Amino acid sequence: MAKAKIIATLGPASNSETVLRKMFTGGLDIVRLNFSHGTHIEHLERARRINMLNKNMRRAVKIMQDLEGYRIRVGRLSRPLQLKKRARFHLTQEDIIGDEKAVSFDYKGSLKGIKKNTLIFIDDGKIVLEVKGIDRKSLKVKVRVGGLLTEHKGINIPTAELDFESLTQKDRQDLKLGIEHKFDYIAQSFVRDARDIRMLKNIVKPKHEQCKIFAKVESRQALADIEEIIDEADGIIVARGDLGICVPVYKVPAIQKEIVKMCRLKNKPVVVATQMLDSMTEEPFPTRAEVSDVANAILDGATHLMLSGETAVGKYPYKAVCMMNKIIKEMERYQNRLNII
Repeated sequence: MAKAKIIATLGPASNSETVLRKMFTGGLDIVRLNFSHGTHIEHLERARRINMLNKNMRRAVKIMQDLEGYRIRVGRLSRPLQLKKRARFHLTQEDIIGDEKAVSFDYKGSLKGIKKNTLIFIDDGKIVLEVKGIDRKSLKVKVRVGGLLTEHKGINIPTAELDFESLTQKDRQDLKLGIEHKFDYIAQSFVRDARDIRMLKNIVKPKHEQCKIFAKVESRQALADIEEIIDEADGIIVARGDLGICVPVYKVPAIQKEIVKMCRLKNKPVVVATQMLDSMTEEPFPTRAEVSDVANAILDGATHLMLSGETAVGKYPYKAVCMMNKIIKEMERYQNRLNII
C-alpha cells in the first residue's frame, strides 16, 4: 500500500528556509501555495526555496498552486460593525462605504437566483443573515447569528443560483505564473461541474501537459455532478470548510467517505482537507478527535492529507507535519497487520 502523502500550506509561519528544511525532514511531500493570499513575488520566492531545498536535500517535494476562485466579499466599511441578532440592514451591490443601514458586497450578477428566507453565511459561518426581501440591486437581511463584521470577509450563499465565471481574471493571471514556472499541481476552487475542469485543462494542458488538475469539492453544485467531476479531474480535494457551510456539518463525514470511496474505485487521488490538526495552530499537540479524524481518513483510502492554517500561520508547523507523518505510519502498520491476518 502506498503511503498517504502530506500536503502543507505555506505562509508566514513556514516561509523561512530553516522551518521549511525541518518540514522536509518531518515527512512533507507537497507544498500548497494558497493564491487567495500573497503576491506573485512572495509565491515565487517560496517556490525558489522549495526547488533549492529539493536540490540540496535530494528530495522531490512537489508544488501545488491553489487558485482563489470566485468568492463574494464584503465591501468597504466605515468601521468594524457589531451586528446584533435580529438587526436589519441592506446588502447592496452599490459601491458604498458600509454602515449599520447598508453594507456593500461585490457580486455583480442578477439577484434573481436568491430567494426570500435564504441564509447567507459570512466569515466561514461566524455571522448568519436571512434574506427578508429582494430589490433590483440589494437584499433586505435580518441577522440570525451576530458578530463583528469587518471588511473583505467572504460571503457564502449555498442555496442560491449565482451567475459567475469559473475562472476569474485574477485566476487567469495566477495561472500564467503556475504554467510558466511548471507547478506540479493546480487546484481549482468552487468547481460546479465537469465543464469547469475541462475549461481549466484546455488552458493548462497544451502548455504544461504534466500538470495535474485537482478539483476542490466545496459546493452543492459539485456534489450534484461529483461522478463526472471525478472522471474529468486528475484528482479531488474534499474541501471540508466551505462544504460544511453549504450542507449541514453533520453530513460532511458521510459525504467525505463516499467521495473517497468513489475516487478509489476510479483510481483517482483524493485529498482530505481542512482542520485536520486544527488545534496545532495554537497548541503543540492535537486533540484525540483530530488524530482519529486523520486516522479514519487514511483507513477510508485518502491518498493525500492537507494541512492548512496549521503550517501557514500556526505556531508549530514542523510538529504538525511530524504528527501527521506519525499517524500515517501507524495506520500503515495497522493495515499491514490486518492484511497479514
